Amino acid sequence: MINHNRARALVRLGATASALALALGASSGAWAQTTPAQPPAPQPAQAEDDAVPADIIVKGSFIDAGASSATKLDIRVLDTPFSVDSYNGNFLKAIETTNVSDLYKYMTGIQRAGNTGYDITFRGFKTSGNDRNAILTDGLPGLSVRFGSPPTIGTERIELVKGATSVLYGQAQPGGFINIITKKPKATAAYQVELKAFTGAGSYGRAIGYLPSIDFTGPITSDGSLLYRVVAEAGYNRGFRNDSYEKPIYIAPSITWKPGSRTDITVQGEYRRDKSHYDTYLVAPNRDATLIAPINTTYQEPNDYLLERGYIGTLLVRHEFSDKVKFNLGYRYVDHFDTQLNFDVNGFKAATPANPTAPLTTLTRRARGQINKRTYSFVDANFNFKFDTFGIRHTLMIGGGGGQETASLDRTQFYACTGSCTALDVAIYNPVIGAAPALSSFPLDSSATQANLTWRYTTQNSIGLYASDLIEFGDMFKAMVGVRYADEHQTIEDLRVPAGVTYKHDRKTLPLAGLLFEPTRQLSFYASYATSFVPTAAASQDVFGLNPFVPTYAVSYEGGVKLDMFSHRLNLTAAYFDIEKQNTLNTTACLTLAQLNAAIALGTYTVPANARRDAAGNLIPGTGTCSDQIGKERSRGFEIELNASPLPGWTITGGYAHTKARVVSANAGLPYQAGARETNSPDDAFNFWTRYDFQGGALENLGLGLGLSYIGKRVGFLPPAAVDPRPENGTMPLAAYTTIDLGLYYKLKNIDLTFKVTNLFDKRYIESAGFTGDINLVPGTPRLLTATARIHF
Repeated sequence: MINHNRARALVRLGATASALALALGASSGAWAQTTPAQPPAPQPAQAEDDAVPADIIVKGSFIDAGASSATKLDIRVLDTPFSVDSYNGNFLKAIETTNVSDLYKYMTGIQRAGNTGYDITFRGFKTSGNDRNAILTDGLPGLSVRFGSPPTIGTERIELVKGATSVLYGQAQPGGFINIITKKPKATAAYQVELKAFTGAGSYGRAIGYLPSIDFTGPITSDGSLLYRVVAEAGYNRGFRNDSYEKPIYIAPSITWKPGSRTDITVQGEYRRDKSHYDTYLVAPNRDATLIAPINTTYQEPNDYLLERGYIGTLLVRHEFSDKVKFNLGYRYVDHFDTQLNFDVNGFKAATPANPTAPLTTLTRRARGQINKRTYSFVDANFNFKFDTFGIRHTLMIGGGGGQETASLDRTQFYACTGSCTALDVAIYNPVIGAAPALSSFPLDSSATQANLTWRYTTQNSIGLYASDLIEFGDMFKAMVGVRYADEHQTIEDLRVPAGVTYKHDRKTLPLAGLLFEPTRQLSFYASYATSFVPTAAASQDVFGLNPFVPTYAVSYEGGVKLDMFSHRLNLTAAYFDIEKQNTLNTTACLTLAQLNAAIALGTYTVPANARRDAAGNLIPGTGTCSDQIGKERSRGFEIELNASPLPGWTITGGYAHTKARVVSANAGLPYQAGARETNSPDDAFNFWTRYDFQGGALENLGLGLGLSYIGKRVGFLPPAAVDPRPENGTMPLAAYTTIDLGLYYKLKNIDLTFKVTNLFDKRYIESAGFTGDINLVPGTPRLLTATARIHF
């Protein structure tokens, strides 16, 4: 059945884009008079994930015209019936950051949404640490560290794909994903040494740090059949928050072997180590963001730490049997380890008759020790066939893949200092830090049975088979169809307290379809239908400590227009999307037994027949992080993105996203959440970055950059009850904010110099709310000065 509202929206969007395209065409004379950008010299063939067709690369642009992540095919963005952007090295150098996540504010439809690398909001839907496909590397899952975002020094380009993508990549949230294309060996020798230095320059100016790095590449053999690349960095960063620091180390060697002109085999390694001060960030008493303490306030002790370490091995193979038959294979293995010793913020102090305002002034903490080990072992392989049938061109892809993800989560200490225990209480404002007893002086667990000292071990085994076909009915009409069969097995057990193994098995068949109309080579209209599927993680638990959750499933409708004119010097994408998602998990802090009993009495929860009970018959609630499964969510809106090079040396990128992400219907016990705004999702967001490099005269080799990012109002919670006296029914509204960045660039022969001011006006803002909402609120970085010297030889 046709959804007429969606159809009318697509028609209106198409009509508006058509008028804009005609207007731009009418003014093409002014653009045509400028000297077109010169394409770079042809480069030797690279591995599949590093290849972009030579005829669609333009020097100076921030966005490439080709991107393979959305379809796994080397085709133009205009030939893709989905929203996809390929942000290249020019973009990375203009923004000049150290981590990939710092680039999100200049991308459209995506925002940071927490303190780990996986916490991202795509088109209103949040991903988390359980969503391994939220960030892919060369098309495969698994990051070397989880709390730190991938470094930009090892990144060649970033492809942002929006919408449901499970047909080609398996389990994935419906908002989209990021694919980081890593640097690969080059046939031409090149050597780069870089030094970054930064310091705070605002009200909280204690930040200071340095980050030297190298990037060497070239041939090993005289015939160019064996190439190498080594990328590495190490440094120190003292952050703006009290006691904060980071000590990163990153090494990524790689070798490419070309046994023939049609074959590339690349082997990559990665080692990353990151030690930092453990931080649970800020809190909002009474769920009121106006009551947050100064942004440099920390509630952890000076010696609290988080240590992460990761090893990665990757194999990428590309072979062309002929011009019409190609084979691609990728394999990635990740061994990750992290450990922490710290005092967690456990919650707000309960009110008592003697101290009724305690929740507004005091926090409780727990003594925490944790050792986590994770592995990812995944492979993907596919064949591409090009052929004709009765004059209709086909690009058929048939592939499959899968692998295993394991997680060993060992709580070595989990002592909550609550009730009459006050040794770990800390003031919300002006906390006294450094006076707490040592972690070793506290018991390992606050439970007499040590029930909180869990050691969960989970495995997830995934198998998928997929096929897609890009069908070309002449030059103007194209279609894409695809299907995936996904099979997911999960197990969970406790290695410390054996109680049997819990199994979960899910399978799904997922379709996609898209249509393209291209009246010219520079203009395309598209519409698409896609699906996504995410099995709930085996380690997920409800307030009863059980996992009754069913997989989430989503359907995405999208339509829009893409314009690429004047040799890729003007690029426009306008898209309307409508995504419906069922059975979403909403993650919150678990309840105490008293809180759980109160919620049961109110009818919020119903005690399941298999609820866990102790010897006295009391319920055993879940501990740590719990989840509720809500009924249905919907995100719909539109995005407009512009990338342009109107004059030699002048580059512009920008975008606006209007995203209305809401809970449509709620499961039993949570009816008051229907209609609620999704957390960490602004209705409106805008970004803009421009760079101009003077082409001659006294200012030749000088460049100027200006960036602006606006993030609209968000909330940190879904409504906790039908009526809640706290601000906006207990949803904890977060104010909108605008930040402005400046860049100054100068080139001296083989030396590139950059000076950047981040957050020019020293704006105070909350970047995101954590998984517990009123705890783990991440503040934005105050004014920061960064100087970079990059030497090429």
